[in-house]
Amino acid sequence: MIPIELPDFQATWWPVRMETIPGSGEAITVAVMVRAQSGQTQVRQSVAPAMLSGLFGAAGKGVASMVGATVIDLQKQLDQGVSVEDLSMPFGGFQIHTPRDGVARDINEVFDMAVKLSAVFGQSNFGTREEVEGATKRAFDDWAEQIRADLLSMQTAQITQMLQPEEFNVRIKLSNKAVRIGFLRQHYAANFGVMRPGHTSGDTRSLKVKVFDLEAVRRDQIHPLDNTEVLVGCPPVETIGYLPRRERESFMNSLEFLETEARARSVTFKRFSSPHEAAQHLAMQVLHAA
Repeated sequence: MIPIELPDFQATWWPVRMETIPGSGEAITVAVMVRAQSGQTQVRQSVAPAMLSGLFGAAGKGVASMVGATVIDLQKQLDQGVSVEDLSMPFGGFQIHTPRDGVARDINEVFDMAVKLSAVFGQSNFGTREEVEGATKRAFDDWAEQIRADLLSMQTAQITQMLQPEEFNVRIKLSNKAVRIGFLRQHYAANFGVMRPGHTSGDTRSLKVKVFDLEAVRRDQIHPLDNTEVLVGCPPVETIGYLPRRERESFMNSLEFLETEARARSVTFKRFSSPHEAAQHLAMQVLHAA
């Protein structure tokens, strides 16, 4: 009999809930906090801004800003060494609820599991069909390969001589997991991804992981990084007018949400309309990191 290999990443997670109407006692989970056995704790928003806009109508943008500000403030407190039990909320109506234990492959899967179990309006790919994840991964991999090919084809001897194959798709072993970084050179690191109309939900989840991976590498200080970026293939705003209003708003809200998440983690979120444009930017970063 072949033994089943069980996941071994253990963590505790807490839902962060917000009252929909102050004083009503009715609340929804808007974020999740996860503490690994190592003690490292992260908090992530579980409800996309587009969903909050749909739930709260005209007040949705203000609610989304308040939720985002709360997540950023909680992460700052955690980074300063404040324990989960001693966290203070920047706004009224938010509470940290009962902790639960979980076992998964890594911290990202714990977040997916926690969102699935606690946030009815949250987005989680835990237990979903693998082909959906595969389609997003292929789109991300294609974008990364196009940037790499454009970079290597540049008629700049200095660039081509400086680049090393091992600087692309770098595997890094952290204290509690292993991650892959799209490009790593000295004090600069970049991840690659796309944001496509019609695929907003899956792309947003995957881009969040790209941001979180860069933050994790910086936090572990295995590589002393001065500059971390996510280079995102994304259509210019002025070209998406053909989309239905609701889908267009969802797309823009998701971009704004991702930029806020990245900024809170000292990651620069940069949009590009073509792989060549992204490759030119990456070339300048290579020269700067020389």
